[in-house]
Order: sequence, then structure tokens, then C-alpha cells
Amino acid sequence: MMGLEYDNAVYLESAQEARRELARERNRMAEQMGRLDGCLRLLAGAEGLLEDNRRLLAELEGLQQQLAEEKRQRAELEMKLAEMGKLSAGVAKKSSEEALLKALSAYVSRSKRKTSDKRAFAKSAVLEFANANGLALPDDLSAAIECLDDEQSEPKNVTVNGGVYNEIHDNREVRV
Repeated sequence: MMGLEYDNAVYLESAQEARRELARERNRMAEQMGRLDGCLRLLAGAEGLLEDNRRLLAELEGLQQQLAEEKRQRAELEMKLAEMGKLSAGVAKKSSEEALLKALSAYVSRSKRKTSDKRAFAKSAVLEFANANGLALPDDLSAAIECLDDEQSEPKNVTVNGGVYNEIHDNREVRV
């Protein structure tokens, strides 16, 4: 019986060895499965990141288009603002020139009745003011300024009802 017992022991030993080998293989495969699960989780995370990246790139492209449109609008508004500034400056200059010319014309008119020294001073002052401010004087004002320092005749004597009176303001008023 010894041969049978020996065969039995050999078979039992072989079976136990096969069982240990299968257990080792199962553990190795479990570790391999754990590594594969980790790789699958890593791939899923990478896919999520790639999807986020695609979404962010699309959002960035939209923002860049919006920025380009806003830059275009800003440039257009700045151009319009510059044109409005030029227009406003032109209107302000024109209206201020008109007011200055009106004031100078009134000053020249009042200065006609002053003494010759004051008329000469008024002429030089008005011309210097116009030149300093770059004013283009209208022809009628220029003519009035040029004639401002001309010699005027002395007041004429006028005889009225036997009395002699001075003529003032080109026969507009006679004082008694």
C-alpha cells in the first residue's frame, strides 16, 4: 500500500501546489486589475480635462471675438469723439470770435468820438489785440479802424438866431 499512499501523497502535494499557484495567480491578477482600474480612472480624468480644455478654448475664442468687437466700437467712438471735439472747438472759436469782433466793433464806434490821442491809442490797441488772438477782421471793421486816427476837423461854428454855437456829432445835436 505504500505505493498508493505515496501516489496519494504526491497527488495531494501536487493539488496543494496547484492551489497555491492558482492563489498566487489570482493575487497577481487582482493587482493587475487594480492597476488597470487605476489606468481607467486616470484616462477618465484625462478625458474630463480634455473636455474642460475644449470648452475653455471655445469660451476664449468667444471672448476674443467680443474683445475685438469692443475694440472696434471703442475706436469708432474715439474717432467720433475726436470729430465732436474738433467741431465743438470750431463752434466755440467761431462764437467767441464773433463776440470779440462785436465788442471790438462797439469799442471802435465809441472811440470815434474821443480825442485824437485816444483814437490813435484805440486803433493800435484793437490792431494788437486782433493780431495777438489771430482774429480775421471783417472789411468794414478794418476800414473803420484805419480811419480811426485820421485827423478830424475842429467843431464847426454854427450861427443860430444871431448866436454862435459849436456843431457836435455831425449836425446831430446843437448845444445852446
